[in-house]
Amino acid sequence: MTDKKQAYYFGGIEKCVDDKSNCDKSLKKYDFGGIEEYNLQEIEKEILNDSIYLDVFAGSDKRFKTDISPVSDGLKSILNLNAYKFSYKTEDFPENNFDSSEQIGVMAQDVEKVFPQAVKTDDNGYRYVNYAMLTPGLIEAVKDLNSIVVQQGELIKKLQEQLKK
Repeated sequence: MTDKKQAYYFGGIEKCVDDKSNCDKSLKKYDFGGIEEYNLQEIEKEILNDSIYLDVFAGSDKRFKTDISPVSDGLKSILNLNAYKFSYKTEDFPENNFDSSEQIGVMAQDVEKVFPQAVKTDDNGYRYVNYAMLTPGLIEAVKDLNSIVVQQGELIKKLQEQLKK
């Protein structure tokens, strides 16, 4: 039987591993089922309902991937999302350990319409957003905006030259 790797996390910092006696016992223990290279999708299954922060490096080397295609309409997609201030219903969902302070974020139902890959649904039908998966859309939106700014700059330059004549 293989020993399972256990780690305690707080604020994305691994405080101790393998139940060492000097561990801060107030931290929550996460058992990653023997996963040595922490895989976000596997971890997500175990901690979907926990509010924790993990620094995660995703396998992003081109050699790992197939069926590669660009994200299109980044700006249009991002413009279909709204950012909100909100508070969680902590009393209705105590098992989720939601933070009681005011939050900012998006609604999973909105994200699902434009980036369905960024939304997971649990066994009870509640949706969760992987905010990191919004980054590629944001990158493309910035590039789209840059293209517009460059075009407008060229137009302004032409108009200024016409005014000088």
